[in-house]
Amino acid sequence: MVPGKRKAVLAVAGLVLAAVFSGCSIGGPTGQERADELANQLKSSELGVRSAEAIYLTSFSGDLTVSVVLEPEVVEPGYRVSAATLGPILGMIARSAKQMNVGGVGFYAEDEGGIHVSMVQAADELGIAEAVNGNSLSLTGERLDSLAKQ
Repeated sequence: MVPGKRKAVLAVAGLVLAAVFSGCSIGGPTGQERADELANQLKSSELGVRSAEAIYLTSFSGDLTVSVVLEPEVVEPGYRVSAATLGPILGMIARSAKQMNVGGVGFYAEDEGGIHVSMVQAADELGIAEAVNGNSLSLTGERLDSLAKQ
């Protein structure tokens, strides 16, 4: 191979690898842009989400963290959320996560005062009790697949 041509090929390969590892897709939205779109979809949905933030974590697996503030009318006594409320929210997140090819999603929910909302009972009813991790849900692989159907 001609030395100048070899340098050009190596430069292009380097750019492609940099784009892949930074969460960018050539010619399309970045991982964070897709995460921002998910947050906007959650806020504009009628699923009881007052505000949402999604952060694409640039890593090999490209994980996603989603935090929502729930509307007062969907937070039950004892700062709990029902499976009827949580299921559709997680379904929207899971479908987006699958489209984004993320390895996992960390999900957090609060009320408008910043108090963590318990998802224990709702997760149990949704068949994902093992996803509960303190004040969050850790959603990976099979869980995302099942929730995407919600």
